[in-house]
Amino acid sequence: MAKNMTDRKKNVSRSQAQATEVRALDSVQTTDKAVKASARDERREPAKSSSKVAARRETKPSIFARVRKTKVGRFIYDSYYELRYKVTWPTFLEARNMTIAVVLLCAVLGAILSLVDFGLYRLVVLIIGGK
Repeated sequence: MAKNMTDRKKNVSRSQAQATEVRALDSVQTTDKAVKASARDERREPAKSSSKVAARRETKPSIFARVRKTKVGRFIYDSYYELRYKVTWPTFLEARNMTIAVVLLCAVLGAILSLVDFGLYRLVVLIIGGK
């Protein structure tokens, strides 16, 4: 900590001198970058001038581009994009295991419903007085 005003002024002037040195270094680096960039541009220029400029003809947007701009086309495109890039698809083993689980669950529920149906049929036959 500076004890008097002259020490403070010395510290301030030192920090200002360091700041100007940093600015000078930045400007040197900036000029080096500018020189390199201009040299790079000069190297690229002959390549541009030597190539022929092709005649540009007017083209209409393709049918896919026109369809994609409609609401239905945009919906289909977004659906495709989501299914392609955002959905996490199961692996073969996961899909197989889930399929087996669904088939078994359907078989169990089918058996339960058959028993209930048979029981209700027997109840109706008993009430009506059939065989």
